[in-house]
Amino acid sequence: MDNNKRVVVTGIGPLASPGIGKDAFWQGLLDKNTGLSMKKYDMDGAPWEEFYAHVIKGFDYRKFDLDETALTYIREWKEEEPPVDLYYMMAAISLAFEDSGLDYRSDDNNIGMVLTHENMNLIPFMQKITEMSFDTLMGETGASLTRKQFYETIYRHCLKSGYDAQSFMTLFHVAKVFNIHDYSLFINNACASGLYALESAAQMIKCGQSSAVVVAASDYTEVYKYLWFRDIGLYSEDGKTRPFCTDSNGFVFGDAGIGIMLEDLEHAEKRGSNIYAEYMGGGFSLEGWKVTTPQIGSDSYSEAMMKALKQGNMDKGEIDLICPHGVGSQAIDYYESKAITDVFGVDPEKPLVTTYKPYVGHNLGGSALLEAAILLLSIKNKTVLPALNYQNPDPKYKLSLVKEKLDIEIDTAMKMCCAFAGYNSAVVFKRFE
Repeated sequence: MDNNKRVVVTGIGPLASPGIGKDAFWQGLLDKNTGLSMKKYDMDGAPWEEFYAHVIKGFDYRKFDLDETALTYIREWKEEEPPVDLYYMMAAISLAFEDSGLDYRSDDNNIGMVLTHENMNLIPFMQKITEMSFDTLMGETGASLTRKQFYETIYRHCLKSGYDAQSFMTLFHVAKVFNIHDYSLFINNACASGLYALESAAQMIKCGQSSAVVVAASDYTEVYKYLWFRDIGLYSEDGKTRPFCTDSNGFVFGDAGIGIMLEDLEHAEKRGSNIYAEYMGGGFSLEGWKVTTPQIGSDSYSEAMMKALKQGNMDKGEIDLICPHGVGSQAIDYYESKAITDVFGVDPEKPLVTTYKPYVGHNLGGSALLEAAILLLSIKNKTVLPALNYQNPDPKYKLSLVKEKLDIEIDTAMKMCCAFAGYNSAVVFKRFE
């Protein structure tokens, strides 16, 4: 591996509640267009559940020049229409390619791919097997079926969906659409997946596997996900995500897709590429304590942050802006504030701290990558976005968030994430000169 190789960001493809495409997305952020809406679900014609979410408006996959032959193959294989979040992911990748100016149409394009999603195709599989089981049991022959007959009936009708729930199938489908034949990966490290994916992509470039790697993620709000997060007390029923506040009561989902193009600096400069920032490196630490609760008092998170600084050969005093996970949970917010103050000191004037989930919602496995894209746009546009819903800051966190938009130059920025199951991570970007 050539650690002297420099890796830069040359393309960003966001679609989320503020807008579709980097320009509309950034303007939507400036306008505080959160797209917060009430999602309603019915069951057998009767109201079932409703909850707030940040939703994408006006999405049509046909606007993104996707390979229709490949899409037809995917539909025929699945024997149904692909899930919405797969379309989001492919649209985001298309936007990232368009923004980077890279052409993926030749078979020797030397482009790799890293995808992430927490459960692509799992929810459709669960819905199919649940509906099929109910219909079979409630049918005329249901009561007379043996256990073997019941299993075989469900197996025959749901096997394809179950097979397609495996992560390598998503990688296969997306690679087919974009003619990717180089080294490719699918990563699922919960909410931190996007940061792990960026680091993996950078290593692929440094070791010479690819000259460019597209990193992409997506998620689409489903009622089953809502029910679980509601039941464990992490969903904000009033539709407001309020990180680091006295009245924090959880997060709200956000539909989104995001693609980011990483590229070898020399390769990018030869093309005359627009460069958003340099990827300096990431730090990672697996706490290994519990699934839904971080270990309060642990140094795992701050260790990940310090590793990121070391990988980037940077001092903590060089960081201008950080974006924590910011889920609006009292326990998780405290865990994050401790890591930040352990590294940067109590109520630091530098770096500035802001959060993005009040703008775009929680995109689960895509959240860290989506928020990294916002940091990159902030660096490029020399703007720090304020933390929304920050009316009642809690002094116990010993941390102050940005309250008003700042038009200032940002040299370096850190994106942090403490994910379920203890996947702690941080990556650093630096303005390219």
